[in-house]
Amino acid sequence: MMKLALCLVLLVSPARAIYLSSSVFTLESDSTFFSRQFVNNTKNTNLYVISAYRINKPGIDERPLPLENGEIMYTPLKKIIEPGGWEYFKIIYRGPADDRERYYRIVIKEIPADAMALSNQSKTPLISPIVALDTILVIRPRQMRFTYHYDRQAGVLKNTGNTYFRVMIHKSCDDKDDTAKVFNLLPGEKYAGTDLLGLHRKFIIAFNQYTRLGEQCFEQNAN
Repeated sequence: MMKLALCLVLLVSPARAIYLSSSVFTLESDSTFFSRQFVNNTKNTNLYVISAYRINKPGIDERPLPLENGEIMYTPLKKIIEPGGWEYFKIIYRGPADDRERYYRIVIKEIPADAMALSNQSKTPLISPIVALDTILVIRPRQMRFTYHYDRQAGVLKNTGNTYFRVMIHKSCDDKDDTAKVFNLLPGEKYAGTDLLGLHRKFIIAFNQYTRLGEQCFEQNAN
């Protein structure tokens, strides 16, 4: 008699669940290998099942796309990890060296090992809780163009290049980074708002550098 296990997919709990250091990871244009540690942040031994698929772009208009033959390779596909243990998720990019930015959604499912054992022993359906964590992997173009246009009079910022960057907008001269507005701007996208006007601090963040947008309050204070 075949045994049936029913799966209940849950949102990740930040206190007791799989842990990754970020929700967005980037493979730079001069790299083909990426790895990131994930941790079993629970008191249970768990089975982790990993999958990846390509998307057109992150956001509300996200659509899944088929993986081109051999464009990425990733490992492990499955891994049993004890409480407090960790593993490295690894990706090798083998796709075209062109001027297109590519986006992938990585899904790591956490299944309690005890639940797997019970489902194999039971003749009746079981409900097995599954925690699923999603993260985005951005592969920058191999032929990259980092350009933008900022209209300080109109309060408009447009990404005119072919790779994404992050924008940080402070509310005032004394605003801290952890209270600032932060968002990503994809190629071809633009942002318009009154918060791009004025002297408060505004930055583009990319490649571990902060690029100032327009005249800023600390410049006025220096005069």
